[in-house]
Amino acid sequence: MAISEETRLLKMLEQDKNQYCWCFDGDAGDPQGSIEEAIDDFLNYYGHYCWDEKNNVEYLEQDVLDDYVEIGHPYKYVPEVDGEQVIWKVADDWMDYEIIEYSDDYMRSVKKEHIDELSDALSKVFQAWEKEHGYENRAFVVMETEQYRIGDYIDSEGNYK
Repeated sequence: MAISEETRLLKMLEQDKNQYCWCFDGDAGDPQGSIEEAIDDFLNYYGHYCWDEKNNVEYLEQDVLDDYVEIGHPYKYVPEVDGEQVIWKVADDWMDYEIIEYSDDYMRSVKKEHIDELSDALSKVFQAWEKEHGYENRAFVVMETEQYRIGDYIDSEGNYK
């Protein structure tokens, strides 16, 4: 039974439960290390901090503290190599023309557990290569969010609670 393209792509997304992103009106903030940092990033992004020139300090107005922001964990793309596709490439597309006519049964009855083993091994090698050379995909999506009251995490002077 083949899996759908959507299911396959969702399988390649890993949720990072140690990072937090704000979401608002189609925008999302960069991943942060805490809920407070995500809220602070949101407040800075939208310019919610006010400046008190007399006392030379930043502050937040009460209506901002009473407001809510949507925050969720980012999902990052972690590529997986499909062992079955690699087998088909090796057996059909890359084989030399002179030998292909004598190789009808080559790689035609590979067991599923062996394909899974190949997929896992190739995925690990690819991910290590990607990381070693700095090719990692740094894009992310936020799929589920929760509402957080700003004033529960940051005080009127912008300090984390």
